[in-house]
Amino acid sequence: MEWIRLIGFCLLAAVMVMLLRQVNSAMAGLLSAAFGVLVLSLVLPQIKQYIDAIQAFLVSLELEGRYYAIMLKAMGVVLVTQMAVQVCIDLDAPMVARRAELCGRAALLGVAVPVFMELTELAVGALR
Repeated sequence: MEWIRLIGFCLLAAVMVMLLRQVNSAMAGLLSAAFGVLVLSLVLPQIKQYIDAIQAFLVSLELEGRYYAIMLKAMGVVLVTQMAVQVCIDLDAPMVARRAELCGRAALLGVAVPVFMELTELAVGALR
């Protein structure tokens, strides 16, 4: 039920931004960015539940803690990148948004490289 309220809040904010954009485009962009931060702060407790579930799952599989850290970093990179991209789009800076996406993808690649290397070592070890 919390998600339905949050979606309703999003729709209300979208209408407010749309109406404000007709009067003052810059203020509409700032309102949109502020709203994005507010929504993120409301969603973070829900995301924490998912993170806790992932951690419990990995513990039940007896995997090392570094996998949890890698997954947590990847989720953080995705959330921060998406937030930055949306703010750039709301502020009518699509080129900057694309560069933010590129930076996020590079950061995600950097987070995933240790897992890729370990899986490759495991596969090569199995073939020998």
